[in-house]
Amino acid sequence: MPWWASLILMALMIILWLSGRSNPDEVIGLLERLLAIVLALVVLFVGRSLVLEGLVLIFAICLPAAGRFKLVTERTKANRDVFMTF
Repeated sequence: MPWWASLILMALMIILWLSGRSNPDEVIGLLERLLAIVLALVVLFVGRSLVLEGLVLIFAICLPAAGRFKLVTERTKANRDVFMTF
């Protein structure tokens, strides 16, 4: 995919995302945000842009860890969240 097509799709993605956030109708807003996510995935996977793929990878690595090995009770005391154990 040429670079200008990626830029057009990313601009359309930003317009859809902002429109979805400001839309008073929740269903249409959710649909617009889902379409924006699909456009982002198309640009990432079809466009084969190594710069964008690298930025997404760095962003994913910088996300906070979920703390898988902590007990649920330890997490609830620290965060004061309410979790129901099953």
